[in-house]
Amino acid sequence: MLPDGTQDLYIQPSKFHLQFAADVSDDKAALMASAQRPVAQAALVEPSGAASWKLLPSYMIYGSADRNIPPAVMQFMAERAHAAKTVVVDGASHALMVSHPGEVTALIEVAASAR
Repeated sequence: MLPDGTQDLYIQPSKFHLQFAADVSDDKAALMASAQRPVAQAALVEPSGAASWKLLPSYMIYGSADRNIPPAVMQFMAERAHAAKTVVVDGASHALMVSHPGEVTALIEVAASAR
C-alpha cells in the first residue's frame, strides 16, 4: 500500500521467470525480474475511453504459452478488432518481444508499411 492508499503490483521475483518470461534464459529473466516496474492497480480497472481499434487498423502478436493474458483472450481481442494480421508464436511467453524479437519486428514492419 502506498502513502496515498493506492497499490502497485508486480510479479514476485521468484515467480517472474515461470509466470512472465518462461521462454527467456535464466539470467535474462532474473535481470528482467529485478528491473520490472510495478503497475498501478488502478490502471488495471480504470476505463480506457474510446477503443482505437474501432477506428485504426490493428495488428496482434502473442505467444501460445502466455501466462499473463490467456491466448484465448488475445485471439478474441484480435478477432473483435478485425486485426489486419495476427501472429501467434508457438510456445512464446508474455515476454515474446525479448524471446522472439524477429517475429515482433517483422509484424511492426508490416504494420508500418501498410496503407
